[in-house]
Amino acid sequence: MSDTTPRVGAVRRRRLAVALAAGVVALAIGAAPATARTGSWRAVVPEGLSEAVLYDISSAEGATWTAGIDVTDWSPLALRWNGSGWTRTPQPVEHGRFDDIAAGAGGEAWAVGSQGGGDGGDAPIVERWDGGAWQLEDVPLPAGARGGFHAVAVSPQGTVWAGGGLFNDGTDGLQSPLLMTRSSDGTWRSVEIPAEAAVGSTINVLPLADDDVWLLGVKGVAHFDGTAWTRQRLPSQLDDTTFYLYDIEEREQGELWAVGLAQDDELWRRPVVLRLDRGRWKEVPTPKETAELRGITFDDHKRPMIVGETVDPAVDPDSNYTLTLDDGGRLVRGERPPGAGHLIGADTDETGRIWTSGTVDHPEKPGSYLPYAAVRD
Repeated sequence: MSDTTPRVGAVRRRRLAVALAAGVVALAIGAAPATARTGSWRAVVPEGLSEAVLYDISSAEGATWTAGIDVTDWSPLALRWNGSGWTRTPQPVEHGRFDDIAAGAGGEAWAVGSQGGGDGGDAPIVERWDGGAWQLEDVPLPAGARGGFHAVAVSPQGTVWAGGGLFNDGTDGLQSPLLMTRSSDGTWRSVEIPAEAAVGSTINVLPLADDDVWLLGVKGVAHFDGTAWTRQRLPSQLDDTTFYLYDIEEREQGELWAVGLAQDDELWRRPVVLRLDRGRWKEVPTPKETAELRGITFDDHKRPMIVGETVDPAVDPDSNYTLTLDDGGRLVRGERPPGAGHLIGADTDETGRIWTSGTVDHPEKPGSYLPYAAVRD
C-alpha cells in the first residue's frame, strides 16, 4: 500500500496501481433473467460511531462482518450483524485499521490490516475471531517489518491467504510483496512467487481452491494451479493505460470478474470491468462517465452488483455509484442504496442478500466521514 492513512477523496482503502491490458470486445456475457429478483436496498448504518470508514464486508454461514477504522481514536473496527443491528467487538490492539475481513467456516472470521500510528510506521497484523473474541495471530514477519496486509480470504479447504506489502528501506517508499498462508494446523508460511510470475504487492486474493488461487497485484494478475504461479497474459489494447483493480470474484466456474478504474484524460477516472472467460481476459464495456469501482459480488441469479464511487455530481451528488446488468446484458447504473456515499465493499450471503459498506461525507465536518452499510433483500 502506498500509504497507511485512511482517506476517501482523501479516504482510500487500496491506492495500489495495477497496470492491466484488456481488449475491448462485444459483451457476450448473457443477459440476466427478466424475472430475476432484484430486491430493494435498505440502509443498516452502525450506531454509536461519530467518524469511521468501513472498508470491507463479508458473509459466510449466517455471519456477516464489516471492518475498517474508527477515526476518532484511530482504532481497528470490526462489527458483526446480530440480525437487527451491528455489534462492535473488542480489539486486542489499541491503534490501527482493518483493510479487509473474511467470514469463515465454523464461526471463525479473519481480519487484516496494520497497527500503529500511520506515517509508514505501521506493522502488519492478522487477527482471528475464534467465536468469542479476536486473537492476534503470530505471523512470522521480518523484524521491524513496516507496511500492512490489504487482503484476506479463506479457501474451501480452510487455508487462509493474507496479502499486502512491506515498505522497503529505500527512498522511493515502494513496497515489497507480502503473501502468507495459514494451514489448518495453524502454521503460517511465506509464499514466494518466482520473478517471471511476480505481480508486486498484493491488492486482493481469491482462493477458489488450494490449487486455484488468483492474485491481484500492483503489476498485474497471477494464478496458482497448486504447483506453479503464472502471470496472466492480458490483451494489449490498453497496455499504455494505468489501471487500478480492487476486487475479483467468480461468477461461474471458469468465469472471473475484476473491477477497478482506469486513468482517463477526459473523465479523469473511468470505471473498468475485466472478465476472464474460457481462459481469456476481456474488457466489459461500462458507462462513459467518471467513477471508480471498489467491489463486486453476484446475486443468486448470477447478476453482478458492482459498487464504487464518483466525484462527478452530475453522476451522483453524494458520490454513490453502482453498476449491474440490464435485461439486454449491458452494464448500467443500478439502484442507489438510500443515503449512500462512497461504497467500498460488497458481498452476498447464503440467502442471496447483497451487502455493501463504505462511508459518507460528514454533513457538518468537511473532511470527516460517517460509516455506512446497506443490504439488498
